Amino acid sequence: MVTPKDNLLTALRGEEPYWLPCPLFDGSVVVVGHGLVEHCASGRDAWGVEWVLRDPKSGSFPVSHPLVGPRAVDNYPFPSPEAADVSAAKYALKEVDRGEVLVAGDNGWGLFERAWLLVGMRRLFAWSYRYPEAVKRLMERIAEVKAGLTEKLATELEVDMVMYGDDWGMNDRLLFSPSWWREFVKPWQEKLYRVAKQYGLLVYQHSDGRVEELVPDLVEMGVDVLNIQRECNDWVSLMSSYRGRVALWGGVSARTLDLGTPLDVEREVEWVAELGRDGGAVLAPGHSMLYPPENLEAMKLAWMKYGRYKR
Repeated sequence: MVTPKDNLLTALRGEEPYWLPCPLFDGSVVVVGHGLVEHCASGRDAWGVEWVLRDPKSGSFPVSHPLVGPRAVDNYPFPSPEAADVSAAKYALKEVDRGEVLVAGDNGWGLFERAWLLVGMRRLFAWSYRYPEAVKRLMERIAEVKAGLTEKLATELEVDMVMYGDDWGMNDRLLFSPSWWREFVKPWQEKLYRVAKQYGLLVYQHSDGRVEELVPDLVEMGVDVLNIQRECNDWVSLMSSYRGRVALWGGVSARTLDLGTPLDVEREVEWVAELGRDGGAVLAPGHSMLYPPENLEAMKLAWMKYGRYKR
C-alpha cells in the first residue's frame, strides 16, 4: 500500500503520484523547528530583534534593528546553535511513523531576511554599496548559525528535508537585482544547501514574490522543492523546464484563500491538480496565515474531487 510519504516523494521526483500530495490534508509531512527563538508575538528573539503584535491575523512585526554600524558586525552577539533546544520536537517525533510521514525541519528566517531584521532594510542596501565587505561578513555570520541549525536538525531530529525561507521578491519583480543576490546572498545560501546535502536531505526553499530569474541558480545549487507563489511566477513554464529536477509547492493563492469565494478556491485547486498529474507539484496554501474556515473546507473538498489520479 502506498503511504502518504511514498506518494509525496514520487511527486517530488517528477513521477506520476497516486494522488496530488497535500500535506495539509493527507498527513504526508510533519514540520518541526530547531528550537531557537526566531520571532515572537512580543519581546526579543534570540538574535536581539524586538517584535510587537499588531495584527493577530498576520503575526508580529519587528520594531527594532539592533545592529547599527558596519564595524559592529564581527562583535555582535549572534546566537549559538548549541542554545537551540530541540527536546520538545524530539519528544513529539516519538509519535510519528517515519514510514508514513516525511519529517521536515524548519530552518527559520533566511539570510536576507535575518540580515535586514538585524540592520534595517534601507540600511542593509546602503551598506551593500558603501560597505560591501561588512554585508558579506554579516551574511557569513548568519550562515554560520543557520548551518549549525541545519546540522542540529539533521543529527538530533533526523529530518528528511530542511525548509529554508527567505522573501526575495515583490509582486512583479525581485527586491534587488539578480547580480546583487548573486553577490550578497547566493554564496552563503549555497553553503546551507551543501550542509543539508551532506546529510542526504531534501532542500526546500520558500520565497514570496516573483523570483523566476533566480530559479536556474537555485536548481543548479541543489534545491529540490520550491515554494513560490503561482500568481507571481509562471508555474507552467517552470514545470515544463524543470519537472523531475525541482518540484513546485503551493499553488493556492493566499489572497484567494483569504478574500476569494469557495468557488475561486476550487478553481485554483483544480488547476494545480491538472498541472501535477504527471508529478512535480504539491498542493498547499501559498502562505501560512489564518484563513476563513469555509475556504479551507472548499480547498479540501476540491482536492478530494480533483486530486485523485490512480485508483
